[in-house]
Amino acid sequence: MKKFYLIAATALVAGISANAQETVKTLYDGEAMNVSWSNTLTIPAEKFAEDVKVGDFISIGLENAQDVLEIKANGTWLPGSILTRIDGKDEFRAYITSDMLSTMKEYGMEVCGGGFTLTSVTVMNDGFVMPEGAIWGGFFWVENWNTLELFKTAFDTYKDQRYLEINMEAGYDTYFFKALTKWDDDNAIWSNDANTVKEANKVTLDLKDINVKEALSDVNALMCQFNPEGGNPFNVTSIVLKADSESGIGQIENSELNSANTVYNMQGIAVKTNVDVSTALNELPEGLYIINGKKYLKK
Repeated sequence: MKKFYLIAATALVAGISANAQETVKTLYDGEAMNVSWSNTLTIPAEKFAEDVKVGDFISIGLENAQDVLEIKANGTWLPGSILTRIDGKDEFRAYITSDMLSTMKEYGMEVCGGGFTLTSVTVMNDGFVMPEGAIWGGFFWVENWNTLELFKTAFDTYKDQRYLEINMEAGYDTYFFKALTKWDDDNAIWSNDANTVKEANKVTLDLKDINVKEALSDVNALMCQFNPEGGNPFNVTSIVLKADSESGIGQIENSELNSANTVYNMQGIAVKTNVDVSTALNELPEGLYIINGKKYLKK
């Protein structure tokens, strides 16, 4: 028997204190160093053994910055880090996830990139709250066509969680969003009308039909593409993996629906009208629908 599920409208928004920054720990304050792909800076694991916690951020001071900066450990990208272009910037930031911290405590951290002068490496805190289950957290500004490229190591400890949530500062739901692993390949697109719910401050992807590990096996990153589409710019603040029981999607009873309902698909098109509770989603394919202003998932 098919079940109806209600997608809760509550949002998980990372909290910040924009003006309250404090230095937690100095990791490097030696002479300025010219960093390249062949000349890297390594911070030993023992530097992360104490005091550093999830939600802190790594701050790298820069001069003459160009191209990209990557933070790595054990020969690959740190979990929770993203491809960051640093042209003209004087600071690089990476907010620390649980997996990132575990990796740094075991292997330390390596700073490398296309070419820049590194002046300092510190651990800072500005009040950011890393959501439970976050595989990335921070602030990614979207004002045009912008793509957050999350290195695939964020999924190294993936355990078949059902949902991927992308949280944003509160706004509106008319923005463009796409999640994919390759350009110009329709089979590499993770998000579609059937498995994606866009809300004012959150996008939820149902991963049920996606083999996450296989989809990432021959690529470097999951790419999350955004465009405000004429609306206000916004910050993406976290990407979170959630199990079925944690997702805010719960089964509802038939008594919660009225006796006559109109069912809309995610494009706002009415697909059934004047239906009662027993047949509201019958004969419709699996996917997301709107009934009485609420989103439902048919499985």
